[in-house]
Amino acid sequence: MIVYLLIFFILGSAIGSFLNVVSDRVTKGEGILGRSYCDHCKIPLATFDLLPIISFAGLGARCRYCKRKISWQYPIVETATAVLFSLAFFVLTSSGQLTIINLGYWLFLISVLVIVAVVDFKYSLIPTTFVFLASLVALFYAYFLYTPDVFLEHILAAFATSLFFLLIVVLSRGRGMGQGDIVLAFLIGMVLGYRGTAVALFLSFLTGAVVALILIALRKKKFGQTVPFAPFLVFGFLVSLFWWQQIINWYFGMLY
Repeated sequence: MIVYLLIFFILGSAIGSFLNVVSDRVTKGEGILGRSYCDHCKIPLATFDLLPIISFAGLGARCRYCKRKISWQYPIVETATAVLFSLAFFVLTSSGQLTIINLGYWLFLISVLVIVAVVDFKYSLIPTTFVFLASLVALFYAYFLYTPDVFLEHILAAFATSLFFLLIVVLSRGRGMGQGDIVLAFLIGMVLGYRGTAVALFLSFLTGAVVALILIALRKKKFGQTVPFAPFLVFGFLVSLFWWQQIINWYFGMLY
């Protein structure tokens, strides 16, 4: 098991490096193919400058050529993706659900969610093209792998969740949520169903509120100012994807 987890950690860090490129270039209207370059001096990077996590540490967080600081985004995304890939393998294996299809589906969802979180955190913008693609994949996954009643449940959860966020957008006149959150909410419902979605939304709003209060206490934000919400949705989504059943069992176990 340890060897496999290490393999998925290495794979995840490599994919995370690619997701950094996608997150940066998609917002600039650039193609995702082509050699990576320094954000400051624009010099193309050599292969040994692109080793996930290792290159950042080895270079002392500075570009080899212009000596300008490299953003911490790169090792954070690489490490987070590596951990998430390893977790996906571990959770699927532990629950007896490990198949090539399930594993590929989860790794694809994780990759899209990392892009969404990074782009929204940096630019307060949700790349809806990726979310639409993930929703389409989730729709086909549910159609072919779930029973008709479970498939219908996920469809209804997707529309109900997106309608809930649409109401927030309308009532707040776009100040509480953005239209991209509606699309992301549809994906959450499509993947998780109504029970998993309930857990995901609870965790999202809870962590969002806690972080907002901390930022206000630190005077980084003022009352009325918004923070990008997609990273919190992604956090709740991923925790629920891995453990929503355990969380619900624990919650009702506490009650009864």
